[in-house]
Amino acid sequence: MTDELTEKYIEKLRPLIELAKKANGLRTQNTPQHEASREYTRLLVEYKDSGGSLTVLAKELGVAYSGIRRRVYLADTADESTKLRRSHATEEEVAAAVARVKRAKAVGVRQYHEQLSIEYYRNGISLGKIARGLGITNSSPLYYGIHRHKRRQDTGR
Repeated sequence: MTDELTEKYIEKLRPLIELAKKANGLRTQNTPQHEASREYTRLLVEYKDSGGSLTVLAKELGVAYSGIRRRVYLADTADESTKLRRSHATEEEVAAAVARVKRAKAVGVRQYHEQLSIEYYRNGISLGKIARGLGITNSSPLYYGIHRHKRRQDTGR
């Protein structure tokens, strides 16, 4: 049994899910998929701010709780990747970056996220290349880690 608030948002969110799932690449793109994704995220934030339960909503929509939680958590984080140019790092530079990231990961999650941020923003190493070096097929978790680090810096936690 779901409450009235949840039912209201299910009706608004359900039509956006499939299109929002297809939004790949920079969040700043103006495609129908990205528009749907932005609206989906906006509605999720609005729902949570109105006192709704993301756990209940995820179950009712048949989507992963972690996915909607990530959207809400990172909704106000700017997409800074548009400021970067294509990486021209050599294989040796990428290998050294991967080694630094692995060492940081062994220390702890916060250090791992911080090192990812350093490699990406300061050293200009592609997260896709770092992901491959770590044996990860998708760089999305690395972007998430960077955003978590930035958010911690912004909130002082």
